[in-house]
Amino acid sequence: MRSTVDVMMVENLNQILKKEGIAYSLHTVGGCSCCGLYLRCDGEEYDRNHILEIINTYLATKWLVASFQIDDPSMIYIDSKFDKR
Repeated sequence: MRSTVDVMMVENLNQILKKEGIAYSLHTVGGCSCCGLYLRCDGEEYDRNHILEIINTYLATKWLVASFQIDDPSMIYIDSKFDKR
């Protein structure tokens, strides 16, 4: 089951990336975050795994966890830490 993040969480994450000097931004897919988030490079390439760590540090406070889609590292899925798989 996919979990969602609200628009303010996406904005907060984008501000964190900006403060870190990372030229990437997150965007909702299909108008809502339940379809996932799109990680867009807006400048210089950066280690996506470090970006994912930053995102997960923030999401941990909301009991959520992010992961990359296996075949497309620009797509990020958000799941609840309570989901059992």
